[in-house]
Amino acid sequence: MLLTPRNRIVRNNPTYLQNPDFEDKSNTSLHLAAKHGFTAVAEYLIETGHEDELVSRNSELETPLMLAATAGKEEVAVMLVKRFPECIAWQNRAGLDALMLACKIGTGTLHLIPTLLLHAPQILNSYDHVGNTALHHASAAGELKALRMLLQYGANPLASNAYSWTPVHYSATPAAETYFKTLIIEFEKKKAEGKRLEREREKQRNAGVRLVTDQEGVGAAVGGDRQRARDDAAIAGLPMPGMEWSPVEKRRAMTPTEGMRAGPWSFTPVDGAGPRAETGESL
Repeated sequence: MLLTPRNRIVRNNPTYLQNPDFEDKSNTSLHLAAKHGFTAVAEYLIETGHEDELVSRNSELETPLMLAATAGKEEVAVMLVKRFPECIAWQNRAGLDALMLACKIGTGTLHLIPTLLLHAPQILNSYDHVGNTALHHASAAGELKALRMLLQYGANPLASNAYSWTPVHYSATPAAETYFKTLIIEFEKKKAEGKRLEREREKQRNAGVRLVTDQEGVGAAVGGDRQRARDDAAIAGLPMPGMEWSPVEKRRAMTPTEGMRAGPWSFTPVDGAGPRAETGESL
C-alpha cells in the first residue's frame, strides 16, 4: 500500500487514532472528517479501527453521523448510517437524533433521510425533550421537501408536542402552512380511499356481486360524495366542509406562528400560558 502522509501518521501513531479535541467538544478525528464531508478519510479511520470499541460521541453526545447530518454532508452521512445502524436512533443532549437534524437542514432528502428510515423506521415517531418530532423540526425550518418525504413514509401530522402544538402550528410561513395542510389532505385522502377500496373488496368477497339500478347508483354516488368529503375532513383533522376551522382550541388565543421574534421557534407567549416549544440549540 502506498503510504500517504495521512496513512503514515495513523500507522506510526496508533494510540492517537481517535485524538479527541477537548477544546472542541471532545470531537474525535472521525467527528471532524464527518463534519467536513471527508468520506475517504472517514472510511480509512473506520477501517483502521477508529470505532472498534464503541461509536464515538463528543461532550454533547453527538455522533459523527449527527455532525454530518447537521453540516449537510450527505455522502459521508449515508456511509456512516450503513456502517453503524445501531447509532441511528441515538439522541444528543437536546434529544435530537440524526433524522431530526437532517430535516432541520433539509439537504438529506435525496439519500440520507430515506436511508435513515430504511435502517431505523422507528425514528419516524421519535421525539426530543419537548416532544417535537422530525416533522415538527422540518416544518419549523420550512423544509418542504423533507415535509413531503416524512408524510410519504407515514409521519403523523397531528402529533402534539409537550405544549400541545402540532407540526402544522410551526409552519415557517403562511404559504408553507397552506402547502403543509394540502399535503396532509392529499395523503389522508389516499389512505382513506385505500381503506374504502379494501372494505368494498371485502364485501364483494363475503356477499358476492349485486346488480345496482341506475337510480340506486345516482343515490349512492351523491351519498358517497358527501360521506367521502366528511371522511376526508375528519381523517385529516380538519373541519367538515363549509365549516370555518381553527387549529387552536377555543381557550387558546394564538398559534405559534403569531408573535414570532428572531426565528420560527421563538414565540411571544400568551398571558398566563406556558413556554412554547424550542429548538435543541436553545435548551
